Amino acid sequence: MKRLYIYFLFIPLMLVISCKELFFDDPANTSETNFEIFWSDFNKYYAHFKVNGINWDSVYLVNRPRVNAQTSSEELYNVLEEIIASMNDGHVNLYTPFATASCQDCIHDDYPSSGLINPFNYLVPGPRQPNIEIMEYRMVSGHNIGYILLKQFSGDESSFGIIDTIIDEFRNTNGIIIDVRGNGGGNSNNAEIVASRFADKKRLYSRYIVKVGAGENDFSDWYDVFITPAGDVQYSKPVVVLTSRKTFSSAEGFVLAMRELPNTTIVGDTTGGGMGSPVYRELPNGWVFRLSTKLFTTKEYEILENIGIAPDITEITTRQDSIDGIDRILERGIEVIEN
Repeated sequence: MKRLYIYFLFIPLMLVISCKELFFDDPANTSETNFEIFWSDFNKYYAHFKVNGINWDSVYLVNRPRVNAQTSSEELYNVLEEIIASMNDGHVNLYTPFATASCQDCIHDDYPSSGLINPFNYLVPGPRQPNIEIMEYRMVSGHNIGYILLKQFSGDESSFGIIDTIIDEFRNTNGIIIDVRGNGGGNSNNAEIVASRFADKKRLYSRYIVKVGAGENDFSDWYDVFITPAGDVQYSKPVVVLTSRKTFSSAEGFVLAMRELPNTTIVGDTTGGGMGSPVYRELPNGWVFRLSTKLFTTKEYEILENIGIAPDITEITTRQDSIDGIDRILERGIEVIEN
């Protein structure tokens, strides 16, 4: 009996040791291991292989031989940087202590940067708001029209509560222009906070699926995304949303939501076409990368990645227009509300 008792004590001990080895041992911090984990995580969770025309197995076959036991950190970075640059996805990045890898070609340089667009030439002068980093608002000079510049959707959700103050100040206007040109996105919850103040009722505006496994078709079921009225007051007068090729990510989600509203018109250029909803992962060497895990579509299941959202009314502001202080997109937005 004593021998049997010792034997049964030994089995749990072995299970504990085995479980520890299985679940708690950190992977080796080698260039080969870091490459394998990078490739494997993308294989399991990246949602845009098909829409971006990427053969991930081929990427492995081409690049795995370039990494071996003697590969330095700098050499590994160069390999991963080349892979990322070829993926054509603005939501794919690699962050290291010495450099950041991204898709530079995903930025539309043919459109004036947000710094060159100066809508304040058209607005009533006034003091800058304290939340200048996320949004500013003014009245349009010579018109009973409010103007809101949404620079980004990053930041605390509480910061976007100022939209209620803005709606109240603009309650007697003939319309509101919302400018998301150059808005690269941020937190989709913040985009929904703003959009909800213009919603008349709950409306379906988008759908998405999530990559959940290593198989090419390992996706979740479809999720529906709705815009729902929120806040003390909803603005129901005419609204114009200004867009450009530099409107990305959750700012595109905002445009999708707003275009469902019967009082809203989208004016400008087609948006950037990048709605990845990225997550962050860490390699054994401490490097952090992010990847798109969701594939978003319109409510009709139309894929927008690399395509973007077309405006209701197309208008372009050229670089020369910007240099001359002319904002043709804003002018067209004013025209839409006045007419």
